[in-house]
Amino acid sequence: MKKIITHINPDLDAIASVWLLKRFLLASPSNRGEPGWQEAEIDFCPAQNTIDGQPVDSNPNILHVDVGGGKLDHHQTNEYLSAAKLCFDFIKESRKGQELSPLDLQALEKIVAFVTEVDNAVDLSWPEFQTEKYDFYLHNILSGLRGIGDDDSSVMNYGLKSLDTVFYNLKGRIRAEEELKKGQEFQTSWGKAIGIETGNEFVIREGERKGYCLVIRRDPDKGGIRIYASPVSKVNLQKAYETLKEKDKEGEWFLHSSGKILLNESRTREMKPTKITLKEIMEVLKLG
Repeated sequence: MKKIITHINPDLDAIASVWLLKRFLLASPSNRGEPGWQEAEIDFCPAQNTIDGQPVDSNPNILHVDVGGGKLDHHQTNEYLSAAKLCFDFIKESRKGQELSPLDLQALEKIVAFVTEVDNAVDLSWPEFQTEKYDFYLHNILSGLRGIGDDDSSVMNYGLKSLDTVFYNLKGRIRAEEELKKGQEFQTSWGKAIGIETGNEFVIREGERKGYCLVIRRDPDKGGIRIYASPVSKVNLQKAYETLKEKDKEGEWFLHSSGKILLNESRTREMKPTKITLKEIMEVLKLG
C-alpha cells in the first residue's frame, strides 16, 4: 500500500503537495499493474520526523512531503521554494512520455505559484492582507479549521476538495481567455460588448475582466442565453428585456432587479430556451 506522509497540523503547502501527488503522480513503469498514488493512504508525523522513524525516501512506496528532510521537503534550504513546487517538478519528471495536458499544466503552475508565495509569506504584502477579504483565502480557512479543533484528516480532506475546485475554476478561466478571442465584438450605446457561443460559464466573468460592458453567452447545446453587464457600467437591460419578450413568444426571459442581468437560462430553475439567434440578440442590444 502506498503512503503519503506530511506533518501534523497540515498547512496549505502540505495539503497542496499531497493533492498534487494523489491527483497527478503515476505509478512507476515497473508497477503499472499496482494501484497508483491516487489510492495512497495519507498519514501524519511531527515536523523533522518520519513515519515510524524510517529513513526518509528509503521506501519507494512511501513519500514524505513537507516533512522529514527528504527530496520533497524544502525546510533544509533557504531558497524560494515550497514542498508543492518540489512535488510538481517531481511529477513532471516522472511523467516523461505521459506529459500533463497544456491546460492542466498551466492551471497547476498557477496553483503552485500561489502556494509558494503563501509559504514564503509573500501574501503579507498583498493588498488584501489589510482587509477582511484576506480571511476568506484558502490558507486562512485551513488555519481556522485547525483553530476550531478539526483533526488533521478533516483539514486535509477539506483542502483536497477545495483544491479540486480551484483546479476546475482555473481551467475554466484559462479556456475562457482563449474562447473570448473567437467571440463576436459589437458596439452598444454603453460601450463595447461581446457575444459568444460556448458552454463555458467562465467567459462571462472573464469578459467583464477584459473590460466589456456586456457579455452574451449562448449555450450551443441547450440554446439558453445569459446576458451579463458589468456592475460598474451604465447598462440597463430593461428595454432589451421588453423587446425580446415581445419578439420571442416561446422562450422565457428573466430580468434581474439591477437591470444588468438578463437570463433565458438559469442554474436555479428550468427555463424554456429561446430560438432567437445570438446575432439577433446582439442586434437588439446594439439599440440599447
